[in-house]
Amino acid sequence: MLTVGVMFSCCSCGVQSSASTIATTVANTLLFHDESVIIGDYSYSADSNDVLLAKALSTKDVYVNYDVVKAYSQYLDSTYSAAVITRAEWLTQLFRELDFEIISDMSSEYTHVSDLYYSDYSDYFITAIENIIIGPNSTMFDPYCAVTRQYVSTSLVNAVGYPRTYKLSCRDYKKIEDKSQAAAAVHLGYFELDENNCFDPYGLVTDEQVEYIVSELEKLSVLKGKTVMTFGDSIMHGDGNNFVGIADMLSQRYLMTAVDYSYGGSAFGKIDNREQICTQISRAINKNETADIILLNGGTNDMRKIAAGEISDDFNYEDYGTSDFASGMEYAVGLIKDNYPQVPLLYIRAHNMECSLERNELHFGKLALDICEKWEVEVADVFNDTDFNSHDEDMKCSYTVHTKSCRNGDSIHPNQLGYYKFYLPLVSENAVRLISSNQ
Repeated sequence: MLTVGVMFSCCSCGVQSSASTIATTVANTLLFHDESVIIGDYSYSADSNDVLLAKALSTKDVYVNYDVVKAYSQYLDSTYSAAVITRAEWLTQLFRELDFEIISDMSSEYTHVSDLYYSDYSDYFITAIENIIIGPNSTMFDPYCAVTRQYVSTSLVNAVGYPRTYKLSCRDYKKIEDKSQAAAAVHLGYFELDENNCFDPYGLVTDEQVEYIVSELEKLSVLKGKTVMTFGDSIMHGDGNNFVGIADMLSQRYLMTAVDYSYGGSAFGKIDNREQICTQISRAINKNETADIILLNGGTNDMRKIAAGEISDDFNYEDYGTSDFASGMEYAVGLIKDNYPQVPLLYIRAHNMECSLERNELHFGKLALDICEKWEVEVADVFNDTDFNSHDEDMKCSYTVHTKSCRNGDSIHPNQLGYYKFYLPLVSENAVRLISSNQ
């Protein structure tokens, strides 16, 4: 038999527990925890640990203490054993990445918070309250409770200052306390709905998920307030994502300013009734647009309609013409380089897609990379540097847009999840590097 001190504390929002008898016993047995004392011992065999804790962890009305999960991770599967991030740890990292000034005034107005004076992290709780990051009526800080998806979503969205205008449709919508923050967290790609189309507000957040969010906040510190300008085709423009393109997604996630000249169906070379990408660039130049970084894509429409062409031997792009893919891309790159010499340029090569002969996809893609090498253009190579391959039926279904004619995914146009999973990480990582090196 093991004799253990285990702690659960009831949800500070005042929701009454409807837990099973076992989970309720655990929750009621454990009363309070500070650095030196755990009041309430509970004895049970090692064989029953996984059943007992799994039941308690699945209880939606009970917050789970970090020490419980940490101590008994050896008995639980990875879903539970990885969930070891406390409120105190999360707020510490959140405030550090967003450069918040920590408030240390132990004012009498917080006497209603019963456990505030027993924690080494009281300043973080007060800072969160003062900056309206968590609810002002909280009566428990519970710094050692493992954070939930709701807690992280609410504090993240409030701390960054993301707009709370997004909508969320999920099966457990009524169970979500802070609905607008949860909607923003899902829309911006910080959390995904599960296979049952549920947000799972009281689900635990793993250390891996927190590490990802923190890495995104590091990018935010560099990209916030910067302007991104984009040229290209439907993949840049977001045709498969309700026309929310790469520039818009960067703007929403990292609080950048988006200037998007891309347009669906565009190509580098000349194709009847199609806009050329060099026309987009000329339009921006004529409007005296400025940016901190420029993103360029194209080639998907070219490879299905016109000749590949060849790379020129010089840099006199105005003499090339734009009839084929190579000459059109070189003209576009030269135009950008001439008119925006101080602005970093990033070419985005699209994912591996089932839309044309594979030999064309490889040939045009290699040609684009060679043009970038010649003109010293950085590349975000989604084709080679991610696993996004819509020849795979599961990937096509999960990550490209569904239409009436392509009910299992069209293989070409990423949906929101496709952008967030494969495009945005690679593009944002390169954007941070290029903007940082250009400052």
